Amino acid sequence: MLNKTGTVVFVLIFIQLLFGVNFPASKVIVQQMDPVLWSNLRFFFAGIGMLAMTLVMRRKHPPITKSFLSQVSILSILSMALGQGLFLVGLQYTSSINSSIIITFIPILTLLIVILRKQESLTYNKFIGIILAFMGVILMRDINQLSLGNSTFIGDILVFCAALCFAMYLSFGKKFFMKYDNMWSTTWMFFISSFVMSLFNFTKFSSLGSFEFSELFIQCALFSIIGATLLTYLLNNWALKRAPSGNVAIFIYLQPVVAGLIGYFFLDEIITVRMLMCGVLIMIGLIFTLQKK
Repeated sequence: MLNKTGTVVFVLIFIQLLFGVNFPASKVIVQQMDPVLWSNLRFFFAGIGMLAMTLVMRRKHPPITKSFLSQVSILSILSMALGQGLFLVGLQYTSSINSSIIITFIPILTLLIVILRKQESLTYNKFIGIILAFMGVILMRDINQLSLGNSTFIGDILVFCAALCFAMYLSFGKKFFMKYDNMWSTTWMFFISSFVMSLFNFTKFSSLGSFEFSELFIQCALFSIIGATLLTYLLNNWALKRAPSGNVAIFIYLQPVVAGLIGYFFLDEIITVRMLMCGVLIMIGLIFTLQKK
């Protein structure tokens, strides 16, 4: 049996695996559907699935107080509605390389926030670990293609704000998920974020009737809803209850490693020596961060 720390680490790695598989799946989906509309729909259907699971398992609903509703609303908007919405809109005004590099600031922003809020202390291991992992991710990207200028300024700012929103969610969500039931809280988060996003997608819903959904599209959509939305947020909130926010955040650096492995085994992409070295650097950074001494 895995001990508590081992179980949390396994869950966090599994989350990044699901996110890694979701990249090619989402690429298939957004080729046929507006990405913001799709995010709206996947949160809604994930909410239905989460509600069904919660009712079947007869989980006790936390008291519906002003404190609960205000906190779960803020967390759902930070992590889903704003986090996803700002990223997708920003992606339209900047390059993919810019967005992929800017989004890697999530663990660093998370660490800064939890230190400022005195949730965690900046240890030598955390500092070295995050720097090593960050260097690994940056070097894995083709940073020569990074272009910061007037043409991408608005998009870069929006993507950075998306990263900041998710970092704030990881920090402020820690105390919340230690207090309230994870499954009910995640259910509320899905429905609240879906409602908020629907306010901006209201005119787009009529276009759904014209879509011809292929078998591949349906398979990718089901995985994105169940695997990369319902399971990832449920498990992430579970891990956030049991591990420091900074540790949860740094596992995001595994996503390019997972994406590279998926590309190698399923998309016939080549793994270069540079990618291997960067992958090792990321893993060393993770190990440093998780060590207490």
